[in-house]
Amino acid sequence: MKQLLTILLLTIATTAFAQNTTPQPTDGTDCSNLFFKALLDEDANAVTSLISNDFTVTNFNGSTIDGRALQQAISQGYIVVDSGMLTGTRTRTYGDVAVVQGIWNVSARIQNNGFNGNVAYTSVCVRSGGSWKVTTVQLTPTQ
Repeated sequence: MKQLLTILLLTIATTAFAQNTTPQPTDGTDCSNLFFKALLDEDANAVTSLISNDFTVTNFNGSTIDGRALQQAISQGYIVVDSGMLTGTRTRTYGDVAVVQGIWNVSARIQNNGFNGNVAYTSVCVRSGGSWKVTTVQLTPTQ
């Protein structure tokens, strides 16, 4: 009986752990796409697992923030993405580096300031230690 209970508890623990893991990117494009999905889902844990330790994002006015600030902004609700769709994605891969560009049609609020429109994005993803990470993202509103 103890053995059956132990097996049952291990199965439940393993299943719960598996459901909480973020998918690992298969290439640079997938890494970039998962990053934007994590923003859409407002999933700070997924963002954390997808970005490098030296990650930066350059926003609309040219200011940069690091990964920790981005994670906190998502966790505390300062960044709310209501909808977002990526189009025109183009990836150039150079060994373990991928440069991904495209358009993000997004409706979002940053500290209660709304934005609704197209944003040109460039993300740089690097494969290190066998996994892909986003190292930098540049966001520029288009007209």
